[in-house]
Amino acid sequence: MSHPLKIKEFRAYWIGQVISLSGTWMQQIAQSWLVYVLTKSAFYLGLISFITSFPTLLFSLFGGVVADRYPRRNILIATQILSSLPAVVIGVLIYLNLINIWHIAIASFVLGIATSFDMPARQAFITEIVHQDMITSAIAMQSISFNIARILGPMLAGFIVAHLSFYMCFYLNALSFLPLIFILFSIKLNFSTSSSHVSFKESLKEGWQFILKNRQILNIICSVGIFTLFGVSFMTILPIIAGEILKVEAEGFSMIVSSVGLGSLLSGIFIALKRDIQEKLNHIFRASLLFPVGLSGVALSHNIYLTMGFAFLLGIAFVNFFTVSNSFIQNLTEQRLRGRVMSFFAFVFLGFTPIGNLVVGALVQKFGVKTVLELYSLICLAGGIIFLKILPATKRKAL
Repeated sequence: MSHPLKIKEFRAYWIGQVISLSGTWMQQIAQSWLVYVLTKSAFYLGLISFITSFPTLLFSLFGGVVADRYPRRNILIATQILSSLPAVVIGVLIYLNLINIWHIAIASFVLGIATSFDMPARQAFITEIVHQDMITSAIAMQSISFNIARILGPMLAGFIVAHLSFYMCFYLNALSFLPLIFILFSIKLNFSTSSSHVSFKESLKEGWQFILKNRQILNIICSVGIFTLFGVSFMTILPIIAGEILKVEAEGFSMIVSSVGLGSLLSGIFIALKRDIQEKLNHIFRASLLFPVGLSGVALSHNIYLTMGFAFLLGIAFVNFFTVSNSFIQNLTEQRLRGRVMSFFAFVFLGFTPIGNLVVGALVQKFGVKTVLELYSLICLAGGIIFLKILPATKRKAL
């Protein structure tokens, strides 16, 4: 089996993603710190994260139908252009010293709409440029690009915020979309659409019925929901941990985020080198146990380097759990249904994120970081145990 990087189209697309996602992470770190500087509030941090992700609940399922009806390459070009606009607007407002929290909220909502259509198309697009037996490696490589960006973006953001200006992070992010847009224009693919005469409701129903008939996929998506609500949402309150508990300011905050990225990157490289993972369900279960360990460590730590170590573990858990879950679902899904099935994955993975972000912000405001993270670690542990209980039945169905 060859490696996906040997395919010219995938290689160019992968490089474009690294550049674009680095800009996105740079803006995300700068924006989180900007919200913290403007409000000093965990609630507002959670609220802005909620507004960014909330459109996924509204539009991602529709985005899945669109991804199965129209060329995914064209959808991705449109979403990249739309994603660059909020960065330009916020950059200008910061430069003019007119920035307010409601400007960030509106820009975040627009970005969330773009993401709702981008996620299903991006996940399904991979299968158009690589062979079926390369899907796990290709998804791992996509994770690697994301996590290279998660390291580079925060590092650049920390330097730029500390030594230059907030607005440069937003301008550079807008520019970072251009290489990927040009690369997508250069990729020529044949795309066969699903039946366009079928109504949106019927198309969505077909995807849902497919998931219900495949209990393996349904169980994985439910597990993803638990860890999205109570595991991933810890990222929202990292500025509070950095600023109020560790007293390390913007550069320390970016170091913690980069540690998550480093763990994720190394984990992605490991999966990509293996090319495929046997016993995927067992692998997903083992990865789920790292979530509560990492969350508990972050909750109890008062040292920046110890916190970075536990953040590193969370990065490993994140990629192992979500990458293998993603490839497991895609390997069991027909090409004509991939956009819709992956939109359900996106609906849970990204759509539950705003709920988790809003709740964690409100809970931390009321009960404090340590109490909330300890509670969340227990819930994630319970989620792993539940997955262990359904694992034997799920594996029997696979035989």
